[in-house]
Amino acid sequence: MTKVTITNEIVKTAKGKNGQVSLYRNRIEITRKGFGGFLHHGFDGTKIIFLKSVSGLQFKESGKLTAGYIQFIFTGSQESKAGLVDAVKDENTVLFEGKDEQDFIEIKNFIINCIQ
Repeated sequence: MTKVTITNEIVKTAKGKNGQVSLYRNRIEITRKGFGGFLHHGFDGTKIIFLKSVSGLQFKESGKLTAGYIQFIFTGSQESKAGLVDAVKDENTVLFEGKDEQDFIEIKNFIINCIQ
């Protein structure tokens, strides 16, 4: 079994509509709290995805009337393929508004550089 080193150095944090993404040098943590997290995903807590297992991501910029989203794809994940409608229900997806979009773009760019 490969030993994974846990580091607590946060690279970037982004708060979305249905959760928060904390990006570390070796992992992504999706945290959901309160009614919004439970309503959309049925859990209140933190999901950890190690960067070495990320194989891709989907990113949609926010529009005037629609939220944007970032969706993390990794071995064994079942990503939604129906756009924003399914993204709302996907536990590996975090929705964001335009005012928070730049934080999510920075997370997206960091991850792309890691998996290239």
